[in-house]
Amino acid sequence: MKFLPVAALIGATLLAGAVPAAAEVNYPWCVITSGRDGGVYSCGFVSFNQCMQTRVGTEMCVQNPRYQASRR
Repeated sequence: MKFLPVAALIGATLLAGAVPAAAEVNYPWCVITSGRDGGVYSCGFVSFNQCMQTRVGTEMCVQNPRYQASRR
């Protein structure tokens, strides 16, 4: 019984220190489906033009709020 709280504490500690994987690709443009408020972001676009050519119907292209250019 004492194992469960200890395991939960260890799990929470590991999750709190989680960082994105080094191989994760972060692109500067996103398509938003289902509207701007509460919509679903799909951020896999290198340029605004690429995003605009991919979107369908009422989907919108916006800058990725989480994008950070690499510091190479």
